Amino acid sequence: MQGENLFNPSDPGVRLLAQAVQELPPQALALVYGGPLPGLRPGATRWAVDVREQSAEAPAALVAPWAVDTTPRFRAAAVWPRAHLGKDFSEACLALAAAVLLPGGRLLCAVRKDKGAASLARTIEALLGSCETVARDRGYHLLSAEKSDRFNPQATAELLAVRYEIAEPLLGEVPLLSAPGVFCRKHLDDGTRALLTALAAAELPTPRRVIDLGAGIGPLALWAAKRWPKGHVLAVESNVIAAGLVRENAARLGCERVEALLSDGLPAAHPWRGTVELALVNPPTHAPPEAFAALVKPLPHWLREGGEAWFVVNRSGRLVQVLKDTRAQIEVQEAPGFWIVRARWS
Repeated sequence: MQGENLFNPSDPGVRLLAQAVQELPPQALALVYGGPLPGLRPGATRWAVDVREQSAEAPAALVAPWAVDTTPRFRAAAVWPRAHLGKDFSEACLALAAAVLLPGGRLLCAVRKDKGAASLARTIEALLGSCETVARDRGYHLLSAEKSDRFNPQATAELLAVRYEIAEPLLGEVPLLSAPGVFCRKHLDDGTRALLTALAAAELPTPRRVIDLGAGIGPLALWAAKRWPKGHVLAVESNVIAAGLVRENAARLGCERVEALLSDGLPAAHPWRGTVELALVNPPTHAPPEAFAALVKPLPHWLREGGEAWFVVNRSGRLVQVLKDTRAQIEVQEAPGFWIVRARWS
């Protein structure tokens, strides 16, 4: 959510969407993977992809777009494209919005002109047969289309069915399933590859419990389960699509010892707390400093005596400082384009 002004009522795109639906009864409106709109009364249906997008003040159903019931039931569907999740995720959101509209219902999408407005307008036209720009504000365009007999259910189904396979020798012969809306959805990211290479070369004792913090679709968790057949792995992930793919990939690979936990970081209470022997972390180094620290600082409370955490980062300074604040013993080694950081706590 950071950096998108998703909950900022003064954001031009949010304002355009809010103005377009303010006269509608909330029950007639779907908020498609965006934040709550200012001035809107409670009662609208809202879908979200990440637990951090949910709160008591802004409830949302955490569900992948292709898992939502597509029965037409709304008079309007508002879409806020999530650039950091990829164009294919925005297209899946538009397809879902088109599907759940009643005949005569209206799809609304606020997008910056220089951030793909023309491309998304073409997608809307392919789904609903038309698209027009009905308002503009400081670089944002409000795209709109009505659901008519020109609605294309085949195009809708195709956009909701987009999936990928990631073939990676480090992970074995069975490719990982991936989908729009997750980190590095089409390939194994270089940081994860660097960490896997370092782990494979290390002579580590067999851990009984491993956590993969910020697991994505699960490459580190699944590698650990295959490397240590008697170990159990907890993959912690805040994105509901990614967590679902961890479970699906674990089933495909026969890794019954991998469990996915949908959570914003490590929870304060869990049966594994204080019992983990190895933590694997490819942290989001672009995150704000306070969010980055909040992710890392609970780790010593989860590790048992003698346990350690392995990190991969492209810049080590911030991580090393956070670890020093927790009184960790730190080892840093260089990998091509990355730093591998090992931390232990006495």
